[in-house]
Amino acid sequence: MIKKPKTLQYIPRWLVAIGDIIFICAGFLLGFVFRFGLNVPEKNFQPFMETLPWLSVVVLILFAGLGLYEYRFNGFLPVIWSVITAVVITAVFTAAITFWLREFAFPRSVLVLGAVCQAVLVIAWRGLVWYGDRWLHGRRRLAVIGNINDIEAIAGKLLEMPRNVYTIEKVIQPGDAADIKKQLQGLDGVIVAPSVTRDLKSRVLAACLESGREVYFVPDLYDVMVSSARVGQIDDLPVLQVQDIRLSAFQAATKRAIDLLVAVIGLVISSPLMLLCALLVAATSRGPVFYTQRRVGQYGKVFRIYKFRTMVPDAEKMTGPVLATERDPRITKVGRILRATRLDELPQLFNILKGEMSFVGPRPERPFFVEQFENSNPAYWYRYLVKPGITGLAQVYGKYTTSAEDKLRYDLYYIRNYSLLLDLKIILQTIPVVLSPSASRGWRENNEQNGRQAIHLLLNETKQPSNLS
Repeated sequence: MIKKPKTLQYIPRWLVAIGDIIFICAGFLLGFVFRFGLNVPEKNFQPFMETLPWLSVVVLILFAGLGLYEYRFNGFLPVIWSVITAVVITAVFTAAITFWLREFAFPRSVLVLGAVCQAVLVIAWRGLVWYGDRWLHGRRRLAVIGNINDIEAIAGKLLEMPRNVYTIEKVIQPGDAADIKKQLQGLDGVIVAPSVTRDLKSRVLAACLESGREVYFVPDLYDVMVSSARVGQIDDLPVLQVQDIRLSAFQAATKRAIDLLVAVIGLVISSPLMLLCALLVAATSRGPVFYTQRRVGQYGKVFRIYKFRTMVPDAEKMTGPVLATERDPRITKVGRILRATRLDELPQLFNILKGEMSFVGPRPERPFFVEQFENSNPAYWYRYLVKPGITGLAQVYGKYTTSAEDKLRYDLYYIRNYSLLLDLKIILQTIPVVLSPSASRGWRENNEQNGRQAIHLLLNETKQPSNLS
């Protein structure tokens, strides 16, 4: 008997959007009150009323572009940074539109006071939404199916999430999945690792659909490549047509034109800031101001990437190529600030002008690590079908500590689903990621070790459920 699925419950996003608009407008109204009291001059209040329809549309587009209408439980801090970004951009847009309509009849003091009020109100509103979604979502009791290495990695990621969202109650290795229906009894769903065979994936999917349970597949290369396949037919035979994942000539030309325009504007605007960064690096640490490094670009062509130097000179002289760690002693004091704010990446605007990089694309890696990644995963070369970027989907949805394999999944999904709208969304969502203190942290293995310990503990406990969450 097929059971009705236990659907996930969330606060409706249309209701969340209405709340966003209300509190953005309320923030401006409070700005007027703090500036003028209850008797707001008509000549100042009228521009606000004229701006209101435009403002509402911009708020919806901006919040959607920043991912604030997506369902995520990776902590509330990213929501705060996204809201602050949205409020600042909203203030800039409001200043521009009121200048166009009434030459700053909308007081700038109200913009500043209103932005502060908006940040407080919307963050409080989004806090209620976030905790409300968690309460409606409840704790989901899951099984994980896969080999032990995959299971440990998945467990490590769940340990980073807020408690009581997901818990791993059972670990099932492929050889122990004979009676999958029975093993999933009492659980809400299952996470299926990419190492699981197609036959077992089919049986797990059938069991979950029949019993109304959730199923989460960690995608492998095949899954990513067919994610945008077009449904077609050959005669009366239904087929999935997987087209070339390279950008078309028109897409590549348009992307290049936008890169050139924005890079020139970016260099003009950021030149004072780049000069300040250069002076700080030179004054606080011996050695060159800029740091160049060989990276692999489009079609495997090696180029020199430009950055402000953030480490001591000859940092890898004794160790050879190694990834930066969370508390790496090689990083200078000024370097930590530059990394935390991503200001060390500004010289890459010159790489964009030279045509070696784009604003959005897979991050370029060093030849030493590329060779290692390609040996472990031959599909890694697909990411070099497009130009590398300053930011990308892996940088927005992943973390510094995200594994190369998971970053590859994001990169291939980006290439497979490329559009200018996706580029714009990634650029918008990069802003709060840069503001987040955790964005610049180096590689660490604490969560992987904790996941390994939790999984082995669960394998040894045959009667008591795990409290991994």
